[in-house]
Amino acid sequence: MLKRLKSHLDTAVDKVLSTEVRDDSTKPQKYEYGRPEFLNLNAEKLKVSQDFANRPIVTTNEPVTLPFNAGYAECINGGKSTLNEDQSTTRQYLIDLETCDLTETNEESLSSIKMSEISPGKISKFTLTYFGMFDGHAGPDAALMTSKLLHKHIVDKLKSRIQVLKAKLCPEGSENTDNGSGIELEKQALLNTISADSIIVGAVEESFIAMDEQIKREKTTYSIKGGCAVIVAIFILGKVFVANAGDCRAVVYNKGKAVRLSRDMTPYSERQRILALAMARPDLLHEEFTCCEYLRRVTKGDIGKPILYRGPFMAGWGYKIADQDDLKVPLITNSGNKSRLMQTIGVARGFGDHDLRLYDSNIYMKPFISAYPEVCVFDLKTADLGDNDVLVIGSDGLWDLMKIEEVYKSLNNVLQLYNINNQKRYSSAAQELVTVARGTLNGSNWKRKTGDPGSFDDISVFVIPLKH
Repeated sequence: MLKRLKSHLDTAVDKVLSTEVRDDSTKPQKYEYGRPEFLNLNAEKLKVSQDFANRPIVTTNEPVTLPFNAGYAECINGGKSTLNEDQSTTRQYLIDLETCDLTETNEESLSSIKMSEISPGKISKFTLTYFGMFDGHAGPDAALMTSKLLHKHIVDKLKSRIQVLKAKLCPEGSENTDNGSGIELEKQALLNTISADSIIVGAVEESFIAMDEQIKREKTTYSIKGGCAVIVAIFILGKVFVANAGDCRAVVYNKGKAVRLSRDMTPYSERQRILALAMARPDLLHEEFTCCEYLRRVTKGDIGKPILYRGPFMAGWGYKIADQDDLKVPLITNSGNKSRLMQTIGVARGFGDHDLRLYDSNIYMKPFISAYPEVCVFDLKTADLGDNDVLVIGSDGLWDLMKIEEVYKSLNNVLQLYNINNQKRYSSAAQELVTVARGTLNGSNWKRKTGDPGSFDDISVFVIPLKH
């Protein structure tokens, strides 16, 4: 078994899917492949967007279709996969605490709500604006399904909490609705100990798990290949909640200062969580992997000699005498800019991948790939926001090629060219970021102006103004 593992250390994700995936060819697709709905691409434009050779940059068309006049741009990969595996979504909702209702709406409908409808000094109606980005791997199925359904899970979880949110936000107007369920006791506890933010965060966390469970459940009926990294931004109550499970990234640019609202969840950055699970469940390793880390591969010639190693709960490095167990494959490896779980996949959180296993084995990776998000809250009310302050959400096709400071420089160059009310302002900024990351075609390769290689990956970018 060990020899077989070593012979497949660099196996690509699309070659390590389980045998069940091959049976997916007989199952129907849950959703027909396409690009984000808000792009309004017809069949001809969709075909053009799939041109791997020229990689055209697709952006929103007028009239503007995104909330807050936000910008969006994307381009397909240079041939690493058969389709664009990125997906994106936007939605807006109106939450009415008086009627305890949550309904989907749009910018035009929201602007028609008169201030007089909202009681002075009391929160009665407020909006929820949702941006989601989903970076698929080993196929677009999981990303496509998530783009269609995750916001519905979030809305359902929040609907079940409207009563307790009302108790927290409007305690003087909260009616006694105790029907034996103990909700009044919960309300009193909320008023004293739990913030409205934590209620929203909990709803988002539960919705992520529910979405991943739905993918697992419906794989028995539909073809849902691969998995996806997930990041969403939810604007509500004067704050933005960024929930991340994967290696997409969200960065706020506030007065020239970059504030990261997510971290890249690679196997190496998730080392402590993954190794803790492996120590608690050694059966998941099938005696083929070790929780130790080494500076180089240990060989039979090293047995009995001192080697540098790092144990699962060590922050630093130490020496030990190599033994037979040290010949096992490290569960997590880190080489160059990429870390790998079981030498196979470079993300540690996300949706799907329920059948992902090491090539020609029964060793599954999903127990180590978590669907739980990390949620970061940025308070827009207390921030000193300017006209050029934005939230940038991008797939790793952008961030792997551009540093945070470089993104700001490109943004600033474009934003200064447009008036604050120009509808093309943020879509042009998003388009510029994709252009810089992709580069231009030079022979058979994509090159950036710096001479460095351009991104060969799918690239998707939201540029969302914060002063709105």
